Amino acid sequence: MVVLLKVRHFGAFGVFHADGRSIPLGAKHQALLALLTTGEGGVRTRSFLENTLWCLSQPEQAKASLRTALSTLKRHLGSDAAKILVANRERVTLKIEYVEIDDDPAKGEFMEGFELSHEERFAKWLEKMRGQFQRPNAISSPATGSVSKGLRSTKDNVLPTIAVLPFQVSKDGDVPMPNISFLTEDLTRCLARSQSFSVTSFLAAKSFDQPHASRPDVGTGSQAAFMVGGSVSINRDHVTIDLDLHDTQRQKLIWSRRYEDDATTQGASGAFVHTQRMVRDIARTIWGDAMDTVSFTQTNELENHTLLMSAIAMMQMGQRAMFDQAKDILRTLAERESNHPTVRCWQGIWHVMRFEHGLSDSRAADMAAARHHAEAALAVDPLYSLAHALNGMIASQMSYNFDAAYASLELALEDNPNEALALGLKGLTCAYLDMPERAIALTDAAVTLSPSGPQKYYFDTMSAVAHLSAGAFERATEHAERALSENPGFPPTIRVLSVINQIQRIGGSGRDAIKLLKSKMPEFSLRSPRRSFGELPSVQPAATGIR
Repeated sequence: MVVLLKVRHFGAFGVFHADGRSIPLGAKHQALLALLTTGEGGVRTRSFLENTLWCLSQPEQAKASLRTALSTLKRHLGSDAAKILVANRERVTLKIEYVEIDDDPAKGEFMEGFELSHEERFAKWLEKMRGQFQRPNAISSPATGSVSKGLRSTKDNVLPTIAVLPFQVSKDGDVPMPNISFLTEDLTRCLARSQSFSVTSFLAAKSFDQPHASRPDVGTGSQAAFMVGGSVSINRDHVTIDLDLHDTQRQKLIWSRRYEDDATTQGASGAFVHTQRMVRDIARTIWGDAMDTVSFTQTNELENHTLLMSAIAMMQMGQRAMFDQAKDILRTLAERESNHPTVRCWQGIWHVMRFEHGLSDSRAADMAAARHHAEAALAVDPLYSLAHALNGMIASQMSYNFDAAYASLELALEDNPNEALALGLKGLTCAYLDMPERAIALTDAAVTLSPSGPQKYYFDTMSAVAHLSAGAFERATEHAERALSENPGFPPTIRVLSVINQIQRIGGSGRDAIKLLKSKMPEFSLRSPRRSFGELPSVQPAATGIR
């Protein structure tokens, strides 16, 4: 049989053309091929692939992610090898008879050193496979079993840790018992997707019996700084959720809040309509607590997550003193966690945002510094989504190389489809690249994933640009005005509102509005050689006073 594809399982995972040329693939595509080449007959169900590779995504988003992954994987494999990858509504099949698989365990561990960030189910599958193929005379090494956990925990040790405990249930006698575990799972997933927390897995949190678990016990057992739990009361008409947020380290109840649903609004599809609101309330509280704490406590006495969250909040405010303080805090954190990829990324984002807020003394210097931090983060983890998002941010917001921005953001979302910043920036980039419908879909998804906090105005501003590109000026105005109410002096928001006012006076289209918006960007040239966007002869460039 003719060989069209070669795959190496042991040692560094590799995919090759029939002639031995390597095929460069992202982590998700490699994982997808690993699952297919180890499936019986090269067959996996769509459901298995979706649940294993996109465990944090909602079902519909996971389905869409798999469709996209299959399409791009075929493109990477080339026209000949792509023919052996087929899919129907239920299954995905790799015609294994055309694949030469190198299964020599002498070359090293199964998928040696491979890690797929944020995907716990894939990590469990990989651990199981490594256990099955472990050589009898191999010396057990702690590093082998903790490759995927090690880098993840390294990233997570600067985020606030949180555990969601199973909810206690009370109900009227004749009311059917709903699946309350869905609420715990959904809240856990929403917190994880927000990228603001390091979340104890749902299965680990289930080990705590809430009525008898003390806050210190949970904090020690789960290593969580915060704990969420509560009760659900059900009658025929209403579902009442009493949610408690605890600080496990200070051993105090931060707040207890009540959320009420009509009984008809919860079920298998919609679950509990207040889940996103709960996440926003939790995030807003923890962000605010970090800001309050840093104002009266020496930085060397504060925990990593408090330093990071306060620095992120300060750099949103557009005040030079706050920006300078945020830089000092990030420097302190960088001294504690040498070359930490998350800290490096936020140090880079600090330089981009200083430029966006109009506080930069030199665009070139801030751009170079931001790129330096992105490169340092990628040197530690070449797949890290936030580092690729930073590169996309630099290209989109500072160098205006929108094609390069799009490519970087694709890499970010390949590593983590739920990276809210990458989704929003990709939507913003699509607006600049004349893809308005895609722009709106992406920025809407980013707003959904991002909890309310100090960055809310930033996501609303990106949504405003997306709607502007589609000619939906009323919706663009709504988003821009909401952003301006959160952060009154943010120059990009002011530019969007200025463009809306001008374009509505002259009756221009969404495409005209985007061209005008580009002409207002600091140091942007419509004659940029990166892509021929063209001039906008009917609209005069805006006054340079709007920065």
